[in-house]
Amino acid sequence: MKRIVIIGAGAAGLTAAETLKQQGYQSVVVLEKSDHAGGKCCSPEYQGNVYELGAGFVSNHNRAVLKLVQRYQVPTAVVEYGKSILVDAQPKTIGQKLKTVRELLTYLTLVRRYRTVAQPGWVHVDPAVCVPFAEFAKQHHMEWLAEELALYFTGFGYDYFATIPAAYVLKYYSWPLLKARLQKKMYIFPQGIQHLWTTVAKQHDVRYHTVIQQIKRADTITITTTEGELECDDLIIASPLDEALEYLDAHADEHTLFSKIEYCDYRTYAVRLDDFPKASGFLPGNYTPDRMGSPVYWYHRHADTNLYTFYVLGDWKITDEQVLANIVAMVKPFGGTIVKTEVIKHWKYFPHVNGDVMRSGFFDQVEKLQGQHHTYYVGEVMNFSTVGLTAEYAERLVQRFF
Repeated sequence: MKRIVIIGAGAAGLTAAETLKQQGYQSVVVLEKSDHAGGKCCSPEYQGNVYELGAGFVSNHNRAVLKLVQRYQVPTAVVEYGKSILVDAQPKTIGQKLKTVRELLTYLTLVRRYRTVAQPGWVHVDPAVCVPFAEFAKQHHMEWLAEELALYFTGFGYDYFATIPAAYVLKYYSWPLLKARLQKKMYIFPQGIQHLWTTVAKQHDVRYHTVIQQIKRADTITITTTEGELECDDLIIASPLDEALEYLDAHADEHTLFSKIEYCDYRTYAVRLDDFPKASGFLPGNYTPDRMGSPVYWYHRHADTNLYTFYVLGDWKITDEQVLANIVAMVKPFGGTIVKTEVIKHWKYFPHVNGDVMRSGFFDQVEKLQGQHHTYYVGEVMNFSTVGLTAEYAERLVQRFF
């Protein structure tokens, strides 16, 4: 019987475990260093309500996730639209709206042209989509549309259009996602998205509080942890690949590639406010690198509460005190005041590579490593940092190799 160990009990690791289970594998262990499943799916409860500090949405095209939802009867609810406001954007005129529609048609043409980007993974990325999306949008006369697309991209922590390669935007804003938004087939989890992964984890041998100290790979893989030693035949790494270098007997190519991965300093501040609109909102005036440390989006999940979550892109240096001062300045024009800061959460978010690294064939080289030394790699960096796309790649990898 083949023994498989998966490192990480987030969306990627648990989807891989579940896919292996469905294919008949019985000796699968998931190692998790924290005390809970879900990774960046973090859904704490406060005064009887569940909040999302990390990921929170899926759409009807996220089939890998929705199969788990259906299999384990996890409740979902349709996202209610029309409750968000754009704070620092002027209302669009009819002419601007028509221009945006024309640009959307251009964008859809480009989505079809570069349709391989929408497939799981990043094989053979066209150099044309390795340029920053702001440059790509200008090349194709889509500046108005770029302002619209930035709301759910930069607002959700995926870096700035001035720097991020266009391929990531095309991957995220695929036609299935755009269609799901138009058809209002986006879903949230009333019990929190973390509840989904907690439910899935209960079906597997997940070992929490397990910190990996060393991995040696030969015909048999030996894993030394704080909880003891175990052996396996195959290893699936679903934790950050650059962090794996700390304990893995990494080869030169693994060192070279994984050290090129970059992250965003994305943070969540859950605060109680008085005299603030009962709505969610975007802050596109802060969608440039010079506005780091200012909120890009806020979420008001429960209409009858005064708890709001503010989302901020930082630079790894700005302090929480500075960020909170920026939030105070943002809410003040509305008459809002902070009563109490309840939670501050820092995320090492959105693993990605820059355009030059992408153009050099980074992902083709990583894919060539799959299966070498009995090791496989899944996780956000291998596709994109949404729950749906992360799970999709993990499912596909298991189907390909096991």
